Amino acid sequence: MAGVAGSGVDERQFRQRFEQRSADRTDRRGVWRAGECPVTIKGRAVAAVRWTSFATAGRVLLQTLQIFVLARLLTQHDFGLMAMVLTVTAFVQLFADLGVSSVIIHSRTISDDALTTLYWLNVAIGAVLAGIVAAASPALASFLGDSRAALPLALSGLSFLFLALGQQIKVLAEKRLEFRTIAIVELCSAAISTLAAIILAWNGAGVYALVAAILLLSGCNSLFYWLFARSNDWNLRAYFHFADARPYLGSGMYLLGASLANTAAVQIDILIVGRLLGSTMLGIYSVPRELCLKVMMATNPIITRVGTPLLAEVQHDKGRIRNVYLTTLAMTSAINFPIYGFIAAFRQDVALIALGPRWGNAADLLGMFALWGMFRSLGNPVGSLLYGTGKSKVALIQSLTVAVTLAITAAIAAHWGAMGVAVGITIFYAVFAIALWAGVIRPITGAGFVEYNLQWLRPLLATAAAAGVGLFVALPITDHFIRIVAGGIAGGLIYLGSSWFLNRRWVLSMMALVGRRKAEA
Repeated sequence: MAGVAGSGVDERQFRQRFEQRSADRTDRRGVWRAGECPVTIKGRAVAAVRWTSFATAGRVLLQTLQIFVLARLLTQHDFGLMAMVLTVTAFVQLFADLGVSSVIIHSRTISDDALTTLYWLNVAIGAVLAGIVAAASPALASFLGDSRAALPLALSGLSFLFLALGQQIKVLAEKRLEFRTIAIVELCSAAISTLAAIILAWNGAGVYALVAAILLLSGCNSLFYWLFARSNDWNLRAYFHFADARPYLGSGMYLLGASLANTAAVQIDILIVGRLLGSTMLGIYSVPRELCLKVMMATNPIITRVGTPLLAEVQHDKGRIRNVYLTTLAMTSAINFPIYGFIAAFRQDVALIALGPRWGNAADLLGMFALWGMFRSLGNPVGSLLYGTGKSKVALIQSLTVAVTLAITAAIAAHWGAMGVAVGITIFYAVFAIALWAGVIRPITGAGFVEYNLQWLRPLLATAAAAGVGLFVALPITDHFIRIVAGGIAGGLIYLGSSWFLNRRWVLSMMALVGRRKAEA
């Protein structure tokens, strides 16, 4: 921690202020108690990871609950319209920040004048983007192939302005490692958004229930940041001088390029399916895809969040880089593969229970997206490897390559319908997982081909054995819920048993982690 954003003080002054505050701080905020030693920066970082993980898990659970409930209340066409809207807003939202948030967090010092200018610039950009989306919504809806997307798109554009009003307050709180406050704000906003979406959908609001959820989420986040995450280290005032912001904009634009490429890689198949196959088919395609994506959202950020700083710490030691990366890959695979394997094996049961009887035609898509999720999750630790070792240019090139190749793959595969696209992008990521070794993994880590692939082949074999036994046990059972429970228990036991022989290092690591937590409790 080199300084407080906007305070203009150097590191020595900040530490003096930090120590003085810590001596007087009470336990009201749950960080430390009066009279105790100040919490170290390392301790605060550990707490930050814990609270961020908690917030991530909470948001994913709420979003998954929203999918479960709304799938029973909204039509597949409604979900298709919203998938189109979210894809467009995901791209546009990147321009609302211009990469400045990351620059503020990593800047050792930044003046009050620069912070104030950046805030008003961010708000102005948010307002302009909202206006552009509203004006362009008819043309965008026409491009997407459904004119009914115009009004939801125009309304959703207001979220850019709402987000801009509180974005910098959040960034400064992150810089102070106040992740407890951020986690509570995000969870409260997500809960309000989810509840409102369910109530509105129940009362027949259709796609506008999802639009309201977006606006409430962004609006509540900004409101709560101002109410609960604001610090006295920086006070907003009527001031704007573009020269103060220019140095930070230059650095932010490079980060913006990487973000655009990553977003394109995530959203490109949604755009193509919506454009070529229509909004109803997109709804059938996007909901099982989103459900499988939630698994990665829940598990990978927690794992890779630890991997990035570790890789940054050992970035000049190739042997240690190899060990940290391979361990991260093995952990990612061992956790994600059995979850996705279970979804693929019991896809009919999961689709009926999670989404309802109207979504029976999406069951096979759900199974294919589970396989897609398996192979796609293998690429996530690569981000930690590249950014942790300072290879951001390589990360940008990789993201652009993935986005372009995925676009070509999805466009060709769309001739065989939604399932064709799902199969096409699954095959792409399976090939990509192997190609990564030659283009990225070996040059940076020195890991051998067999050594690299064994990290995910072991849990894949254990998952296959578990899925086979789970299906066999569930074969005579007709009730969908009991099938899932019986197959899940049997498959889980087989997975752990198989992992003891095939992937013992992971099992021992999990046992050590559980034992350490029990000892700390």
